[in-house]
Amino acid sequence: MKTIAIMNNKGGVGKTVTAINLADILVRDYHKRVVLADCDGQMNLTRFFFPELNPTDGGTVAEVLTGEHEPYWRENVIAVFAGLDLLPGSPALYDLDLLAIRDGLGDPHALARFCRAAAEEGETDYFIFDCPPGYTLASVSALIAAGEVVIPMLVDGFSFAGMMDMKDQLASLQRSGPQIAGVLVTQWHNSDVVRQGESLVRGLGVPVFKTAIRRTDKVPESTFDRQPIVRYSPGSAAAQDYRRWVREYLGGELDAEGV
Repeated sequence: MKTIAIMNNKGGVGKTVTAINLADILVRDYHKRVVLADCDGQMNLTRFFFPELNPTDGGTVAEVLTGEHEPYWRENVIAVFAGLDLLPGSPALYDLDLLAIRDGLGDPHALARFCRAAAEEGETDYFIFDCPPGYTLASVSALIAAGEVVIPMLVDGFSFAGMMDMKDQLASLQRSGPQIAGVLVTQWHNSDVVRQGESLVRGLGVPVFKTAIRRTDKVPESTFDRQPIVRYSPGSAAAQDYRRWVREYLGGELDAEGV
C-alpha cells in the first residue's frame, strides 16, 4: 500500500483539488482501491463528498489521533463510491492542536498505525492524506505515516517562499518522514512571470513534476458541482493535465502491475 501526503505550508494552492483528482483517477481509470484522509479542520475534502455529514457522529481523523476509534480500521471510513473511502475531517482538529500543546493530547504516530492496519487488511492500494497548511498535529501525523509527499504550488513569491520553508522542514523529518515525490505547479498560465517563476522552481534542486496543471475556470466550477474535474469537464485543460500527471507520477508502478 502506498501512502501519499498532499502538503504545502501555504493555503489556496490546490491541495484538496489535487487529492480529489488523484484519488478519482486512480479508482476510475486504474481500478485501484483508495482511502482519502481529510486532515484539515475546515473539512473541505469531507464536505466535497458529504456536505451534510455531522463529524460528531464519529469516525474522523481527530478520533484516530486521540485513540477514540475501534482498532478495526474499516469501521472508521465512509464509502464514497466503489473503490474510494473517506476518513473524514472535523473541526475538532483545531481544538486538538491546542490540547496537544497544552496537555500533550493526541498521538502523532496514530495515523501511521491506522495505515498499517489498512495495509494488513490488504484491501487498499493507496492512502492519500489531504493536509492543512502548517504543521498541525494532523499534518505531522500524516507526514509520519506517508511514504511520499506531493507539494502543489502556485508560481508566485509567497508560494515560492513557503515551498522553500517546507523543503527545509521536511529535511528535519527525513528519517521518519516522507520523501518529496515532487512539486506540482498548479494554476499555470502562459505569462512572463509564471514562466520565469517556473524556471526558478525547476532550478531549486528539488524534484519538480514535468506536468503542470493549467489554470481554468472549470476547476472552481467543479468544486461548486462537487465533482472531480476529470468527471465534471473531462476535456478541460486541467482534467487532461491531472491525468497526465498521475501517469507521470505513478505510471511506472501502474505499468508494473499490468494496468
